[in-house]
Amino acid sequence: MNKDYMYFYTKVSSANVTPAGRMVYRALLRYANRKTWSCFPSVRTIVNDTGLSERTVRKQIKILVEEELIIKIPRKRENNGNTSNMYFFN
Repeated sequence: MNKDYMYFYTKVSSANVTPAGRMVYRALLRYANRKTWSCFPSVRTIVNDTGLSERTVRKQIKILVEEELIIKIPRKRENNGNTSNMYFFN
């Protein structure tokens, strides 16, 4: 199956997630590369896009990973500092 934007957009509608989870998922989806279905916005960016608290965004990302809607890959800078995570749509 060729996965497109609408596939992922509607996939979350039938998933076992809250409305806040759907907001976070769809905010991530807005940043997705349409060839790799990956993105790397910061939590702060998602907070600004959704109006949710940082704690809520982090919690919803965890749930989206548990529900296997996204895959989260932690990333590090060359100096070993943190940077935004990479997310892949599943």
